[in-house]
Amino acid sequence: MKQIIAITGLAAAVIVLSACGTGAHRMDASGNSGLTTVDDINFKDWQIAAEKGITSLLSSGALNRPDGRKTILMISTIKNSTSQHINTRILTDKIRQALLRSGKALTTTAVGGSGPDDKASKQVRELENDDMFDQSTVQKAGTAIAPDMSLAGEIVQQKTTSGRMRESYFFIHMTLTDLKTGLAMWEENVEIAKQEKKPLIGW
Repeated sequence: MKQIIAITGLAAAVIVLSACGTGAHRMDASGNSGLTTVDDINFKDWQIAAEKGITSLLSSGALNRPDGRKTILMISTIKNSTSQHINTRILTDKIRQALLRSGKALTTTAVGGSGPDDKASKQVRELENDDMFDQSTVQKAGTAIAPDMSLAGEIVQQKTTSGRMRESYFFIHMTLTDLKTGLAMWEENVEIAKQEKKPLIGW
């Protein structure tokens, strides 16, 4: 009888504890207080990947041009080869913004690996010969600047389970290609490994 009471009490305690929680709150997105999940790439992982990529790219000299002109960069595709739904734009946007702030490159939104980020560059040129518009204000064909280089990459995930231990290894590969020659001018890898231990009760 005492054992039954003890078990019942334990079950009740588990239910009470599981019902407790904290309300939604804001946190510092640049800090380390966010959730860490094994299967997903979290916001801190994106920060680590972007910072390493940016630092490596800027220090490599790959963006420097002998004529002194700023490199025009297009964002190609970051291929998601994981089993998770990953919005890779978080990574590419962080890198693009950092490059613009550095003053070493300009990025085009008129062309991209998945289509233009902004279709307006092409749309406004379709206004040529439209008598609704003052033709002296219409952007003409042949004036947009084509990119010199493209940034592309791939994200790969490997999962491993051993007993109660589970881990994920994310491999993020980035490459910068000279569009004139097709040669890779810079490459960088970011490796993220995360591990957790399965509890005895629940998951």
